[in-house]
Amino acid sequence: MTIIAPKIIAPDSSHWAKWLDAASGSNADRRQRARDLHGQLIDQGRIPLLSWHHLEELLGGEDDAAARARVRFLQDLPLVAFLRLPKDDAGLGSIAQVLAAEATAASEGLRDLISVRDRARELLLKTGTGTQAIGEEAWVWEAVRPILRSRKGQTDQVAALGPLRTFDDSRTIGELAKGAINSRAEMGAQLDRIHAKALQQALQSTGNDSARARLMADDFVARVVAMMPPPGTTVRELLESTLVDQGVDEAEIRDECVLADLSRLAMFRNQLRVVASETGRSFEALKSVPMDVLPSRVIGDALRAHGQVRQVRPGSDLNDGYLGVLAAYCAALYVDKRTAEDFLRAQRKEPRLTGLVGEIVKAADFDALLEAG
Repeated sequence: MTIIAPKIIAPDSSHWAKWLDAASGSNADRRQRARDLHGQLIDQGRIPLLSWHHLEELLGGEDDAAARARVRFLQDLPLVAFLRLPKDDAGLGSIAQVLAAEATAASEGLRDLISVRDRARELLLKTGTGTQAIGEEAWVWEAVRPILRSRKGQTDQVAALGPLRTFDDSRTIGELAKGAINSRAEMGAQLDRIHAKALQQALQSTGNDSARARLMADDFVARVVAMMPPPGTTVRELLESTLVDQGVDEAEIRDECVLADLSRLAMFRNQLRVVASETGRSFEALKSVPMDVLPSRVIGDALRAHGQVRQVRPGSDLNDGYLGVLAAYCAALYVDKRTAEDFLRAQRKEPRLTGLVGEIVKAADFDALLEAG
């Protein structure tokens, strides 16, 4: 008897979509290939991974019948891998649960990427039936779908304007503190410039959809206005209050610190605050967790730093980034051509990815999930 060690593989959302749709499609040959695929994968010892980010894209479209068929197919799967923390009885995990598991591992004293990854994998990865993964009640997903669709505009905006920088954050706190807050007239002119810059970037990202781009730019500037300081605030007071509100300790805001570095720390601390309840630890206890021992941070930073510059950034790019983190937790991550190139560039430039991520496989269709040969 040949015993095949099981391997968890992570299809992209598009692979899942093509697989599920083909299984109920009109093309008889493709339908049969799709229905046979799961058994063939299991025969090869390959278990497909389903995450919240997959399901969000699979069920976020306008076609109700297609969404229902996808849910039925997933529920009928006899074996699937999914993310779920030990404290949870139900639900599919997301990047938040990955971060929670990694923060838990680091809080236990682990301080290298591989050890943190291995412990987080132990906490996160589960296998079971499709109904164990997404539940038995299809009506739940019918109810959730309008919420998923309503989130698309916000997701598109974050993807489009996330890289936008409204000022130079490469300077130190000490350098910035020497300046003064603009007058109201100067602020008005600055807001006009920010709006123009946001509009230009949104137009580029949405393929010149002027209506969507203007909505994005208007909302972005409204958020900037809401964060404007009261009269009499100094630059240092503004910087300190903003960073402290996001979880940076006042003692960490030193004159020699570069604002970009502190902003990155602030974003990380905000994320830790969000997942603290998932870890069973307080936010204050998690604040000692360093960023550079968490696989999700290292992979995400490497892809952002070394991946291709995208002119068009749909909301699905956010999910692609989240799914890229799964490279540390699967034997193989299946991606499109563009993401495969991003990983290739990142692996050339970032030695810490060696041994941390599994195989990155460029694949156009669901058939490619099968091992060659």
